[in-house]
Amino acid sequence: MLTIALREKNRPFAHGIKIIVEQICSRRHEAFQFLSAEHHDAADVAFISLDDSWITADCYKIPNTTRTQRVILICRRQEHERLMFRPCLYMLPVIYREEEIDQIAAKIDHWTALSRRGKHTLAVPAGVCKFCTTRHFSITERELLKYIACGHSLSDAALLMKIDESQAVQHRKAIMKKLSINNNQGLIRFIRVNLHFLFP
Repeated sequence: MLTIALREKNRPFAHGIKIIVEQICSRRHEAFQFLSAEHHDAADVAFISLDDSWITADCYKIPNTTRTQRVILICRRQEHERLMFRPCLYMLPVIYREEEIDQIAAKIDHWTALSRRGKHTLAVPAGVCKFCTTRHFSITERELLKYIACGHSLSDAALLMKIDESQAVQHRKAIMKKLSINNNQGLIRFIRVNLHFLFP
């Protein structure tokens, strides 16, 4: 029996996912059961939406659950792009809220296929949680960090971000303070070692 849990505050969207799952399981002649959101850890497949505070939230501990469970993230495309700073979430399969029903259905059908269940869930490496170092950064600090990682100078980054160079300097100082780094070389070294997923 396929067990499914939904952690989704948008009731119409959650209802739509339930209908899709019911149709897929009916076509497969497979028994299924929806578990309550608080029991999502016990489900074969868990759909989770981002909390409002995902930027500053503690690590979601996804690396543990994905070893035996298919976790599917629900978010907007723009939110997902920002999640590169939270790899424990960024590496999950994702349903975008802007997608058409048939696109969502095709994804769910693929991810819940019996042949894939439990065997092909990609476990996020446990060590990936160290990347959540950036969870205390502001959106602007994250954006600047991304530009630095891509090789842009501070003045170019400021231009791309539409802020003054003096503001970019202050944001870089804030980043370095949060990471306990004393110089620019140390910041570049940190990015190369810990944030390699930012490179183009």
